[in-house]
Amino acid sequence: MPGALRRVAMKKQVMHYLWLILLSVSAGVAGQTALKLGVSQPGAENAAANLASLLTMIVRSPLVLLGLVLYGVGALAWIAVLTKLDLSVAYPFLALNFVLVALTSKLVLGESVPLLRWVGIAVICVGILVVSRSNP
Repeated sequence: MPGALRRVAMKKQVMHYLWLILLSVSAGVAGQTALKLGVSQPGAENAAANLASLLTMIVRSPLVLLGLVLYGVGALAWIAVLTKLDLSVAYPFLALNFVLVALTSKLVLGESVPLLRWVGIAVICVGILVVSRSNP
């Protein structure tokens, strides 16, 4: 297939499966957030002392369990993406995780996100644009 036709076909594929990419990314971000909220509960700080206490904390924390389920949803969506798109085309979209985790950390968790980190995130966004416009 000539290069121009291949690019058009790949862009159509990306647009067709963009919802799966976004599901994977958003489930991952929501999963990270739920995990952080779960391990931030009182008493959870000692859970990493040994494997038994860590496993106990996991099964007793609805937020940690929710985070793991969301990760599972994200993984299933990502596997579906990989069955349809080239890895080199799909993978750069995962960089959106950096952007959305920083926003969620700031807005939902109330974490401080320094200016230099936002600059790095802007560079990542530019990189996503460059990669998405590159030839296959």
